[in-house]
Amino acid sequence: MHHLTLPLRTSAALAACLFASPALHAQTEATTPLTTNLPPIIVQASRTGRTAAEMPANVQVITAEDIARSGQLTVLEVLQKQAGVPIKNFSDNPTTATVALRGFGENAHGRVLILVNGARLNNPDMSAPNLVRIPLQAVKRIEVIRGPQTVLYGDFAEAGVINIITDTSVEVKPVTTVSASAGSDDSYSTHLSKSGVFEDGVVYFAGTDWNKTGGYRDNGDYESWNLDASVAKSWKGGQNLSLSTFYNESEYGLPGPLTWQQFKNDPRKTLTPNDRAWSDTWGVNLGGGAPVGDNGKLDANLTASRRENESRWLSPTSASHYDSEIDTYSFTPRYTLDNDLSRHQNILTLGSDLRYDTSTIDSHGQGTYFGYPYAYANLWDFDRTSLAGYAKDEFFLTETLSLSLGARAERFENRIVKHDDTTTESDVEKAYDAALLYRPSDNVKVFTRAARYYHAPFIDEIFAGAGTPNTDLAPETGTSLEAGTEVAVAQEWTVGLTAYEMDSSDEIYYNPTLYKNLNSPDDTRRRGVESSLRWTRDRVGGFGLFYDYTDAAFTEGVYDDKTVPLVPEHMLTVNGEVYMTAEFIALGNVRYVSSQVSGSDFANTADKLDDYGTLDLALRYEPEFLRGFKLLVGVDNVLDREYAYCSFYGTSYYPATERTWKMSASYSF
Repeated sequence: MHHLTLPLRTSAALAACLFASPALHAQTEATTPLTTNLPPIIVQASRTGRTAAEMPANVQVITAEDIARSGQLTVLEVLQKQAGVPIKNFSDNPTTATVALRGFGENAHGRVLILVNGARLNNPDMSAPNLVRIPLQAVKRIEVIRGPQTVLYGDFAEAGVINIITDTSVEVKPVTTVSASAGSDDSYSTHLSKSGVFEDGVVYFAGTDWNKTGGYRDNGDYESWNLDASVAKSWKGGQNLSLSTFYNESEYGLPGPLTWQQFKNDPRKTLTPNDRAWSDTWGVNLGGGAPVGDNGKLDANLTASRRENESRWLSPTSASHYDSEIDTYSFTPRYTLDNDLSRHQNILTLGSDLRYDTSTIDSHGQGTYFGYPYAYANLWDFDRTSLAGYAKDEFFLTETLSLSLGARAERFENRIVKHDDTTTESDVEKAYDAALLYRPSDNVKVFTRAARYYHAPFIDEIFAGAGTPNTDLAPETGTSLEAGTEVAVAQEWTVGLTAYEMDSSDEIYYNPTLYKNLNSPDDTRRRGVESSLRWTRDRVGGFGLFYDYTDAAFTEGVYDDKTVPLVPEHMLTVNGEVYMTAEFIALGNVRYVSSQVSGSDFANTADKLDDYGTLDLALRYEPEFLRGFKLLVGVDNVLDREYAYCSFYGTSYYPATERTWKMSASYSF
């Protein structure tokens, strides 16, 4: 039976190597200097029209200005170095990179919901969201919310939400941006975009991007093309309408893991020089909103997307193929009413999420296994319909103290067709949350929050063994408690501290002995402390320090008190910039990740993945005689530290890139 599952087993192994470690807490306000008088930024991912300071959660908003100052080249770099979010790359291939929050290790990307302008980027199968398709120059801001957001978003949001908003801001005059970069390992990228406003007030944006690299490792190359376009219009009466579309094409190699000795001898080596993957994705997002009555507002988004994947695993003794086509449609209306209730302010949000995913998966191959020939061919269709309703209410007990209550119910309908054999199943999951938020002043926020969350299985997890639907696989569920505070001091300092505990049941993991995914017989507990300290002074410099402590362990059963794999206990990120002159700015980033248990080593008996630390340095040049021009030269991993992103069973290692250089130039006019 195991001969028939090679593509699925490989997919599971690839996903396992991409598991990320816990995220670091960062500042909650927009990171623009506190000395400015910019109006508060509404966090779109709040779904309730609230600012970061008005939300009982750890929230960070990274603005376009922050991104431009940082000198980072991709969304992945911004998340890692500006927000302190850990990123795991498959041999530094950003098309398969994944993120994690709140101490999740294996399949962490399935517990973090990633949105682009409110539309889901997560896939119903185990493949990680492709963040390469979002050009950094088009990003208006990035919102990072830590902790369960299941009531508002349902599946995938049990550890947090990352919402990426592309640039549809109103400009006084049209803006054209051109940029290019070059770096180590034959790496290049280009960007061209145009934004502005038509005479009738319609805001527009159009951009194209190209990225390629030869790869740090053999067969670690990738190439990606991206097209984006959007239009938006707002009326004086409060109505708004927007339409955006995108297309992304990616091709990349799959260099695979190495043994420890191979990793130490030659980390650039690959044992799978012919394994490759291709991906084409496109979609459209129609959104709009309008006032209803004196204090209400109705918003809705209608999205549709298609993703076509093709993967090939070729060796001297076998050939495996895995092709998939996934179409996703969603409709997400919501109503918000901000009104007085018994002379107290009350904000009520009612919404519904309707989503339909339909997939066709073709898996086939042939070869020999321990000298025995085999051949297989599996073709199946998977349809998932989810219908959810949710309610969120925030009642102000006083002007500075509010109580929030929320609830969600979601029904999943799965239909599986394999060789004309149809299997159907349904499940209803519920989520709740309650929070207290105390804001004695604009510079202080104290909150406490409790939540119940859930996560439905991936398509790949349901198809286990010889492609037989594993209908016994139950959704993950759990509860979360957290408390935190954030304080802005003396107009320049921001301090944050949050403590949390998450207790989960039925976590899904891959059992290599049975060749299938199972619900864990043991509950897990994640306890952590997230802390941040940031200082900023305009035209002088600034720094941010983010430290995260995580204790993730099984709490009963055969693995009682064992550490959850691929979750480091300590993580530290320090970034900063110093204005050497008005035109030259020095940038630096330091990251430390402590040792962690190897992937799928639930018994904690294999060798641990070593701890590592990296140092990145760069110099940014902004000439006063040419406003809008930026030149950056930098070196990542300056000390040439050799380390692995993750290991599997203590025997398979996925090397990280050693010292690399980069140079980029951009001009907006």
